[in-house]
Amino acid sequence: MARKLSGTQATKVLGVSGSNVHNGQIRSDEFLPALRGRNAIRKLREMRENDSTIGAVMYANEQILRDVEFKVVAANDSLEAQAEKEFVESVLEDMEHTLEDHISEALSCLTYGFSWFEIVYKRRVGPEYRSPEKKSKYRDGRLGVRKIASRAPWTVSKFDVDPKTGDVLGLYQQASYFGKDNYIPINKSLYYRVPTVNNDPSGRSVLRNAYVPYEYLNNLQNIEAIAVERELNGIPVAYIPADYLSSDATADQVSVRQALETVLRDVKFNDQGYIILPSDMQADSDGKLSNHKMVDVRLMASEGKRNIDIDPIVKRYQHDIARGLMAEFLLLGAHGGGSYALSKSKTDLFLRALESYVGMIASVLNKQLVERLWELNGLNYDLMPKIVAGDVAPHDLREIAAFLRNLNGANIDLSDQPEVVEDLMDIAEIEFDGEAYRQKLKAPEPLEQNPIEQEIE
Repeated sequence: MARKLSGTQATKVLGVSGSNVHNGQIRSDEFLPALRGRNAIRKLREMRENDSTIGAVMYANEQILRDVEFKVVAANDSLEAQAEKEFVESVLEDMEHTLEDHISEALSCLTYGFSWFEIVYKRRVGPEYRSPEKKSKYRDGRLGVRKIASRAPWTVSKFDVDPKTGDVLGLYQQASYFGKDNYIPINKSLYYRVPTVNNDPSGRSVLRNAYVPYEYLNNLQNIEAIAVERELNGIPVAYIPADYLSSDATADQVSVRQALETVLRDVKFNDQGYIILPSDMQADSDGKLSNHKMVDVRLMASEGKRNIDIDPIVKRYQHDIARGLMAEFLLLGAHGGGSYALSKSKTDLFLRALESYVGMIASVLNKQLVERLWELNGLNYDLMPKIVAGDVAPHDLREIAAFLRNLNGANIDLSDQPEVVEDLMDIAEIEFDGEAYRQKLKAPEPLEQNPIEQEIE
């Protein structure tokens, strides 16, 4: 029978999410050694930089999300709330870099599972100061943001994790090969993380599902390159006396054999490829010289075309990689046919994933940047604005027009709702004065003149 839960027990943390809570290591719960610890960062970086399919997908992610508009929305319509909204806008505009540049760097969390930034604050006391800790376009005396400095994932030693709650308290960064690691607390940081299971502080890279096909494809491409080289150049074959190959060969004979093995391994058909061989003839059992050289090297040509067609296998692994990144639509038509309906459904799924990433970025900015500015400056939380992300992809105006026609047919009039009209004009990228439209709606309509008065006039 279950015991009654007390208030003290209800607020107490009883369990932990995973082993990495205790050691703070990167992906210590990962069952593949290549994707555990700092090896994972190196492997994910290799995948991002070396594979054409992964590189194309990640570049598309970054460029699409970089183009998303982030705007500050006031808490309410009061003058005080509007002033605090302008304060946050001024903070974002007064940094040493643009918000777009920061967003672009923050998207590295898609590759590595997490991205960490140190917030460097400054006192806004005016533009006349040379010190970057004080120089600002504004002189309100508040604490603003000087810069949001990136801390590369491959410099991270481990996370500082509370063993009781599993909360991330900070990060240890390797400053150099000698010396103590830097410690950056979470309350001075922006910490982006792709959602994961068991609360792993290092997140879950979007490249995780592409790891296995990437490894197979990488190995297959290496084999293919070697096979092509062998097909074009031939396989080098050397002939040496049997004594040189025997187990009781002398040290000089072993040295000659090893030198010849090195030559055979490194021989290439290029402007520096060559082989130097002795011209001595091999002697028979009677000591008489024969017509055979003691050492000879030849190229054994292939007898015909190989039976294995590697190209379909390469394409299959490329599809597996794109499918793991939910970007298979990029390959539609490249390796065959593909319908518009199929392309649209896969594209919509990809854009939905990007919307979740952009929402995560906006949430971190609100929780870890705006909220801490309010805490440091002692401001009223009721007036705290929030950062809102715009749309990831442009809307289909034909679909919106059809929807509005259906609403009109159902006698639903949206013209008296300025927020809806303003959003529609923004979607259509048409300049629209929302405030003037609101004033027009508030203005009283002119009274209809009496027909008798019209007759008199």
